[in-house]
Amino acid sequence: MVQDYGRDKVSFKPEVLNSKILSHNGDDFKVYMRLLKKKVLTVVLNTEHDVHYTRIGDTRCYSRSRTTRVDEVESPGGRDERERPPGNDHGFLWRLNSYWRFEQRGGGTYVECEAISLSRSVPLGLGWLVNPIIRTLPRDSLANTMRCTRDGFRR
Repeated sequence: MVQDYGRDKVSFKPEVLNSKILSHNGDDFKVYMRLLKKKVLTVVLNTEHDVHYTRIGDTRCYSRSRTTRVDEVESPGGRDERERPPGNDHGFLWRLNSYWRFEQRGGGTYVECEAISLSRSVPLGLGWLVNPIIRTLPRDSLANTMRCTRDGFRR
């Protein structure tokens, strides 16, 4: 379920608008995702991730995911849609690393996820608006990711 990145746009709605596997070789994936971050402002990001899975025996594995590209989309879905150049965006997300651990035990699967997100400096004058979003968005996003993962395992 977690390696079915082409379905992330279905499994992780509404935060994942689009997703696809760019390449796959064994336990290594390169993945594209278009992410929607919505709080007071709405931000759409085009992201690419390198993901590697490592198996530890028959019942345990872990993965690490690192963004290799994060571009904020201006006017998403519109005729004038374009990616803002890095450094000329709103600074919501610069990089995202996530570390997942999975263990099958007692008739179920335990899942743990740690996420580290980095944001850029906020443009002068926007701090009062953007900083509260940057502080709460990672927690909200991780909670949604875990909720969607749980629901996906149940299906």
